[in-house]
Amino acid sequence: MKKEQTERKIHIAQDDDTEKLREWWKRNGVGIIAGIILGVGGVGGIQGWRMYQDYQGEKASVLYEQMLAADVVDDQAAVIDSATVLIANHQSSGYADLARLMLARQFLYSEDVAAARTALNELLAESKDPVMQQVARVRLAVIALQAGDVDQVRALAEASAADGFVSQFQELLGDALMATGDLKAAQIAYEKALANAPSNSQAAQLISAKLNMTRRGDSSG
Repeated sequence: MKKEQTERKIHIAQDDDTEKLREWWKRNGVGIIAGIILGVGGVGGIQGWRMYQDYQGEKASVLYEQMLAADVVDDQAAVIDSATVLIANHQSSGYADLARLMLARQFLYSEDVAAARTALNELLAESKDPVMQQVARVRLAVIALQAGDVDQVRALAEASAADGFVSQFQELLGDALMATGDLKAAQIAYEKALANAPSNSQAAQLISAKLNMTRRGDSSG
């Protein structure tokens, strides 16, 4: 029930955001270890490192599957436990990034906003993948929107809205501005969001509806 209540609070469409994560995962693959180990010399050493990579990747994969399985049955304690072990033992793998996203979501379900922010800020600081960094920023902006922190939403929207994420940031900024009654500024943000959203997508339709609301409200005022 908590999951449903939390999801209803988030008014932005996140289908594009999810697609970015899928594309990231396709590029990085399952079990890939990020980074390069220094000081490995000779064919034997390289082969040994590859065997270690395979072994560590398998262990990370098992933990990742456990985390997903626990999430399906709403076993929050098991989700958090698997995610925490993943992060602690497989810092350099792509699984650690996804585990931090999962932790943030679980903390939001239990309304521990501070812990969710911490998980997302750690993802922002530790991830080497620019897409994952932007996903963390979008999630932080959603939290700021729910808290009514317009300045934080604006700061995140203006900081580094990379290609592919402009629409999400500008939609969130529009939502924040609309909540304050600044319809003209919200309209500008929604227009930018719509211009950068995929044509005929669910996200574009939702942004368009919000944009029309600002226009109607502005003309009636």
